[in-house]
Amino acid sequence: MRFSREYEIGCHDVDFNNNIKPSLIQRYMMDTADHQMRERRPSGEDLLEMKKAFIMTRIYIEITGQLHTYDRIKADTWSCPTKGATFNRCFELHRDGVSMAKAHSMWALIDTETGKVCRPKEVDISAYEHEEALELDMPAKFKMPKDIEFHMVGTKKVLYSETDQNRHLNNTYYGDILWSYIPDICDKELTSVLIQYHHEAPLDGVMDIHMGKMDDNHYCFKTFVEGSLNVEAVFGIR
Repeated sequence: MRFSREYEIGCHDVDFNNNIKPSLIQRYMMDTADHQMRERRPSGEDLLEMKKAFIMTRIYIEITGQLHTYDRIKADTWSCPTKGATFNRCFELHRDGVSMAKAHSMWALIDTETGKVCRPKEVDISAYEHEEALELDMPAKFKMPKDIEFHMVGTKKVLYSETDQNRHLNNTYYGDILWSYIPDICDKELTSVLIQYHHEAPLDGVMDIHMGKMDDNHYCFKTFVEGSLNVEAVFGIR
């Protein structure tokens, strides 16, 4: 069973080539998950009242077709079997009944006062639509290849307009920020996005952005905030 919502791709959601931007793919997915939580309970607000919150630790998105301005899409999301302390959630975007993007995300439930990871049984999510996880080409454990040469390509200060209620850079912003550094990106299409979240980027924090090339079709990133690893990411292109 899946939870679904319908959307229309806006003119501000696309790039130079009229292809949806990576951050917008993720935002439509996250918006659908938020609505599921609000309608089925517990919502994000309910969890905060319990001094708890879901924090995304990783997301892998496979893009099988490009979405364009005014495309009408259906977004699906569902919770998947929990493994250890990890909550799994999947997504799928459809246009005219055809799958255009799929994603598998991993989340930790944390205590907002102590920052410690909570046990899955501390929150009841049985009302969420539930299904087995998608079989995507996402490694069980993400580890950046050691032979990639990284070079600093820029810095980014976290602005107020980019933060969420936690006063951190919202996790959906990373896709557009990093993707923009890929050489000649205006001549390429995105095929996949893998982001591993390590440490938050707070309001007014400055990210040091490092990029490396895995092969002709994959670019890798590492970002640091005050010397701490912030995110690692791999973008597939063609």
